[in-house]
Amino acid sequence: MRHFSISRLALLGGVLVITLVRLSLIGKGTMAFVDEQRYVTAMLGLRALGEGHVQESLQAINSMGARPGDGLWRAIPGLGQAALLLLFKLNPNSPPSLQVPQAFNVLIMSLNALLLYRIYRRFFSANIALVGIALYSGLVNTNVYLRHILPYDHSLFFFLLAINYLLAPAHARTTRRHWWAGVLAGVSYAVYPGYFLGPLVLLGLALALSLAPGGHEGKSQTERLKPVASLLAGLLAVLASFELLARLSDTSYLASSRYIATTVTQGSFDEGFSFIATYFWEVEGWFGAMLLALFVVGLFLSAKTTWLLLVRRDYKSEAQLPLLALLSLAFLGWLGYAVTVQLAHKLVFYGRIIHFFVPFIVMGSLVVLQRVAQEPILNVWLLALGILGLWRFSTFALAYRTIEYPPDVVYAHGIHDARQIAGIETTGCTQNLVYYRVFGPPIRDQRTNDNPRYRLINFAYLLPIACNQPRPDAGDVVAAVPYFMRYRPYQFEGHNPDERTLLQNQSFDFRIIRTQ
Repeated sequence: MRHFSISRLALLGGVLVITLVRLSLIGKGTMAFVDEQRYVTAMLGLRALGEGHVQESLQAINSMGARPGDGLWRAIPGLGQAALLLLFKLNPNSPPSLQVPQAFNVLIMSLNALLLYRIYRRFFSANIALVGIALYSGLVNTNVYLRHILPYDHSLFFFLLAINYLLAPAHARTTRRHWWAGVLAGVSYAVYPGYFLGPLVLLGLALALSLAPGGHEGKSQTERLKPVASLLAGLLAVLASFELLARLSDTSYLASSRYIATTVTQGSFDEGFSFIATYFWEVEGWFGAMLLALFVVGLFLSAKTTWLLLVRRDYKSEAQLPLLALLSLAFLGWLGYAVTVQLAHKLVFYGRIIHFFVPFIVMGSLVVLQRVAQEPILNVWLLALGILGLWRFSTFALAYRTIEYPPDVVYAHGIHDARQIAGIETTGCTQNLVYYRVFGPPIRDQRTNDNPRYRLINFAYLLPIACNQPRPDAGDVVAAVPYFMRYRPYQFEGHNPDERTLLQNQSFDFRIIRTQ
């Protein structure tokens, strides 16, 4: 009991420290990514609801790219921003107010770590589970979205919560519990449809637990499948509810869900099988490559152990079957996605898709750690790996602080009103392409004269980026800052290998030119 309490204290202390460091990273890059504009739509829906315009509110949350769950969930930080508006007259579109949803992201990330600890404890000792959280927290992919108002970690939160429901002891796996797991699966999908593998993994886990030998004495096949049917019913109930809400706003949630899959095509169809290995090597370095290799070994060891248990009909280790199920389902999910990319050319991989698989990659590596790190050197191994994970997190935090985003560069040089800008030019080139303009929140706190005084270079998404055409600067160079997409993890959000190489090797930067 004392050993467990010390481990729990170490967990809470570590998560608290990491949370505080993450909070220190918010405030920059406010609304700097195109997809974050959906948060503004959610807030417009919240305002419409507050004014009694129910249909207008429903229309807002159903215009967020098949993410109505995200629109409703964002009401939590939205209410916090509303309080700041009422108490301090702080405009919700201003960068200081937008730190509220950024801080909400950090809170959810910390809750995800605690949920993962509970999942890992189902299979491993407290110390090994602690190492798992340290390794998970040390990965760049775990942290890279922390200050952007995006739904990835929020969808993951509901998915991990559903897994916790399903991994209860056998006597507690009731039909009611499976129903709620299905509801959570539906919410996870409605928050971010890109993690459509989540509901499939949960259904597969429920099916494996229902059909596995042992613990089902005296039950017919139909009785054993009732929990699976209950989970599916909970999932469909959520999707049907969102479809009904969409119909009330004269649209279709299911139709928009089907459509969004056709937009996941920026990147390369040639990286179906190689993307995850390339990402872990180029973004996470040897640390990520080690974890990925350990996952493969852990999957094999878990499968071998489970096979022996089934052959010997020895079910004393109840955790082995769900462990193998989760690792296998994660692997099959990746394999199916990779086939869809490489052969069917329907989807592509992004770093945000890898985000879904990271908890399972760490889980597989813990299987190996549990097998090879025997007493008396076990604690030495665990301490070393825990320190390694925290060191990797510190290197991420230091690198992340150096990234500059378009709005911050503009604000830092005294441009507080869009009317000061003569225009935005780009040095990337692609025929017949309209680049996404990036300028951050629409609110400017300071008005100036109507005559533009600055020309901005590369204050836009150069996506896709085909070449670099440097132009001579006509005027005084006020600022030259490295382009934020030169940060390696961002290059895996929709760029193919040639474009990533170009971003790494060419000196793209933000430039502010004074024209008068």
